[in-house]
Amino acid sequence: MFIKKLHDLFYLKPYFSIFLTVIICILCFMPSENIPDVSADDKTAHFVSFAVLGFSWFMYLKNYAIVAIGLTFFAVFIEFVQYLLPVSFHRSFDLLDILADVLGIGIGFAIAFVFNKIVK
Repeated sequence: MFIKKLHDLFYLKPYFSIFLTVIICILCFMPSENIPDVSADDKTAHFVSFAVLGFSWFMYLKNYAIVAIGLTFFAVFIEFVQYLLPVSFHRSFDLLDILADVLGIGIGFAIAFVFNKIVK
């Protein structure tokens, strides 16, 4: 019953995906010293956040190509914005962040695929 309700949350409305996307934007565009310390390495944080985004957007849109392209552009956009932020924000463009994001998207898809098989 809980799994079915969770499935419906992702499947019927995009609210959770939009909420996650906004939170990730806020965290990525704020000065690094203001980010809560989660004792995780930066690449792990990118990987996990984009895995969750990949999962949530795929569960709603049901299209791997659209979600993969959209989230990859989002990952590159974040890095370009970080490049343009003032030096005092301690943010920079990092290709390894984009790689971690793309790998996270792939894992998010795999989890969504398995989740959909379990629910059906």
